[in-house]
Amino acid sequence: MLYDRMRESAKIRLFYFLVYSALGSWLTFFNVHLESLGFTGFQIGLVNSILISASILVVPLGGMLSDRYGSYRVLLVLTLFSSLLIFLIGFSVSYLSIILLMFALSVFNSPLNVVVDGITLGLIRSDSKYSYGQLRLWGSAGFAVSAVIAGFVASANSANVFVMAAVILAVVALINLITLPPRPVTGRGMVNFKSFSVFLKNRKLLLFFILIFMFGAAISPLHHFINLYYTSIGASGKQIGYAFAVQAFCEVPFFLFGVRYLHRTGPERIIMLAMGISVLRMIMYGLTGNPHVAISIGILHGFTISFFLIGAVEFVQRQTPSHLRVTGQSLIMTFHFGAGLTIGNLWIGYLKDLIGMQQVMLIQAVIAGLIVLATALFFRKQHTIPKKGTTI
Repeated sequence: MLYDRMRESAKIRLFYFLVYSALGSWLTFFNVHLESLGFTGFQIGLVNSILISASILVVPLGGMLSDRYGSYRVLLVLTLFSSLLIFLIGFSVSYLSIILLMFALSVFNSPLNVVVDGITLGLIRSDSKYSYGQLRLWGSAGFAVSAVIAGFVASANSANVFVMAAVILAVVALINLITLPPRPVTGRGMVNFKSFSVFLKNRKLLLFFILIFMFGAAISPLHHFINLYYTSIGASGKQIGYAFAVQAFCEVPFFLFGVRYLHRTGPERIIMLAMGISVLRMIMYGLTGNPHVAISIGILHGFTISFFLIGAVEFVQRQTPSHLRVTGQSLIMTFHFGAGLTIGNLWIGYLKDLIGMQQVMLIQAVIAGLIVLATALFFRKQHTIPKKGTTI
């Protein structure tokens, strides 16, 4: 049994590394590629919104299917189709074809991360020596490595990064197929569409999801539009690759330190710290036009992603039945990274054409700051007391 858990933990680390390597390969230069095709800021925002808008429904469905039929089987289907669609996007040049392919990709690619997270949470429930941050950091390492490599690959032709990502996901599918468990451990009959009512009836969770949705919309410039911020201040393709590598590498120590900090303070404080630093980061981006300074600001990305995810996952998992762990995790992605970024990208794309990315950063920082205050009032009203010794 101990050997089986060790083998599964090694496979989870590998899957995190490869899945996020694929993401880092194409997403780092996706907007830059679209801009090179002549798309406007609003068009780029619309394409990005299509990519993640379907995740509002698809990611919870993927979580539910994982809980019902087994995460590894769902992951196999998702990686196969994502690999094919990413390859096709790299060789598409018309606006309509890219929109159609992006919609299809959103269906199969959006749930990938949450399905791997679900596998991780299953291992953690069976063996407390593992933690979410300890395993998830391998995804950040994969993203960082691929972002650097993609920076060189994209210098020749930005379309090459899509081939790179497609090959990586095909490798994930092959490894998964060879090592597929004969019998998935799932909730099966306990999981169906009615399971979502567990979350909707929990007023505390519902309000939390609404707040992280609004915050996701506010800090959207730190996600899909950060590469266009770099191009707007004169950064080269290699510098953009290094910028994303710095961000991803800095997630790794924050995932490790975040788990320890969580033990002492609880999820509420770690979420607030992540939100506050994210606002500060946007202000700093808005005040500098130097690519080297902007790259160094990326060190704070560890708070934006690592601390926020550690806190949000723990906050939701504490109130989620064990057989719905992936479904609960999927709702974090749906509200914050799905619905939040969808709304944010449309607005940011319009603002980019109107006033430029530096001014966008400052405006969004003000909006995000107001949401941080609302979140602080929410936690204070709940009178939540951090639980000691909890590991996610």
